[in-house]
Amino acid sequence: MHQFTFFLILFSFFSAFSQDLSESEILKTRTIQELLISNPDQAYKEALQISTSKNELFGFFGQYYVANYFYNKSEFTHSKQLLIALIENILESKYSKSSKVYHDLIGMCVNKLFYIHKNLGEYDLALYYLDKYKESVPNTPFNEQYGLIKVAMGDYADGITLLKKELKTSPHLKLGVGEKKAMNKKLFADKYNIIGEAYQMYFLQSRKSTCLDSANYYFNTAAKMLLQDNFYPEYTQALLNMRLAKSAALQGNYVKSLHLYKSRTKFPIIQDNIRTVQLFDLGMADCYFHLNQMDSALIYSKKYVENYQITKVSKENLLMAYNIMAQAYSRQNDTKKAYVFAQKSLELIQSIETIKNKSLNFLHNYDLKKIKEESNQIIATKNYFKIFLFGVLMVLTFLALSFYYYYKNQKEKHYRFLKIIQDLKDSKSNRNQNLPIAKMDVHSKQIRDAEFVEKLALGLKKLEQKELFLDPNFKLNFVAKKLNTNTAYLSQYFNQVMQKTFSEYTQELRIQYVLQKLIDVPHFRKYTLQAIAEEVGYKDANTFVRVFKKQTGLSPNYYIEKLENTN
Repeated sequence: MHQFTFFLILFSFFSAFSQDLSESEILKTRTIQELLISNPDQAYKEALQISTSKNELFGFFGQYYVANYFYNKSEFTHSKQLLIALIENILESKYSKSSKVYHDLIGMCVNKLFYIHKNLGEYDLALYYLDKYKESVPNTPFNEQYGLIKVAMGDYADGITLLKKELKTSPHLKLGVGEKKAMNKKLFADKYNIIGEAYQMYFLQSRKSTCLDSANYYFNTAAKMLLQDNFYPEYTQALLNMRLAKSAALQGNYVKSLHLYKSRTKFPIIQDNIRTVQLFDLGMADCYFHLNQMDSALIYSKKYVENYQITKVSKENLLMAYNIMAQAYSRQNDTKKAYVFAQKSLELIQSIETIKNKSLNFLHNYDLKKIKEESNQIIATKNYFKIFLFGVLMVLTFLALSFYYYYKNQKEKHYRFLKIIQDLKDSKSNRNQNLPIAKMDVHSKQIRDAEFVEKLALGLKKLEQKELFLDPNFKLNFVAKKLNTNTAYLSQYFNQVMQKTFSEYTQELRIQYVLQKLIDVPHFRKYTLQAIAEEVGYKDANTFVRVFKKQTGLSPNYYIEKLENTN
């Protein structure tokens, strides 16, 4: 998220290096670590100097800090190239392949590669590097990394559990040569903030207010840790305001949220980090949109998209910006631009889903391997656990099949959702066009001629435009009276011309109305199913749910949740 993030993972390894670095070399690395925050260009200059040191290990540190410098500047491609080259140098070095120094150096590089791809939304590649080098870092469980990916995939409960486990098991290090207490505490503050952000995402799925309470607790705890040691207080407070602003927005309190985001003017230091500026811009765009200030929403959305071309960080946030722009332009009746950004949203959704599907397969295999490894350890110590192993394998088989059918079903539901959205857009663009009237068999006795058919069609169209189908009394007899005909003729018209029953016709109109309104009016999604049912002419929620599933293949709750997650 910002220039401090995650480079302090180095602290968890540093104690192993003291025997290989002189005291002056250790002090030099400490200095560069701090300069990466306070004076990045100077840090880069000094890192370059030590990267060619005669002490190979000292040189590796220099190369790692150079890669860190480009990571903090969001130049991820170059940073990645440097890290991969560094890993190759470490693999070819004189250090013993079983030594802690060897393992920890590679672990630092793999950790950074993970965050490069995680920030880019390339979760499958992030996991790829964890898996590729796992044999080289056998003592590093990467709980935090796997937890982050699980959260990104929507497995919030398990993901947060892993993140908390990492927080509890991370050692509180004794201060080494030249190490400052505040720098050490920053490592743990980052972990608290990560958990807080995970709880915010969990709220989007569960809608439990306790998730936001937990998120704010972790944010405040992290900030307090840093402010106690006066660690960049302006930047720390700015980030705290930004995170609390997001929580307020998730609660629907956009006035409070916008007030917190606007506090950015008190902290000009954030201008030094483009990724932080982006998050403030996106948050303000979201607030202005929900406060119906479309011009301001578009201004800040455009700022976010412009900076995204530099950082390329977070496809999910880019999707949010596109969606705000599509809806804002739509409300301004600029249908051309609204369509462009709606199309961009759909394409980005497809890209994100493709990456997530690859990552889900990886995580599934990882979880199964983990269960098997733990089971095999038990079997190795207790032979009588053979029966238990058989049971575990049976459970694994069941889980694997359940996983397969679950995600197959999720994929099919998501396809239906995308098709519904596209059909609604097509319907909107064709709404004002005069569609040809279907022709009847000329030998029909009940409906005598095309003129009568056209009269009924035009009459029904007028009733649809008035949205009379939302009336609970919208029945065959009611419509026949409105059209000055009888129920026999009208019923025959539906059966022979429209090729559907009157009941099917009514259901389609009502469900299409609900689908579109849930897109156009976000607060409508907060209604209970009973309230939505009554809105469209049904007396009870059960009937509405049954009809909704029949028409769309989805449940109303699923459709609403997908809309919320794509906004």
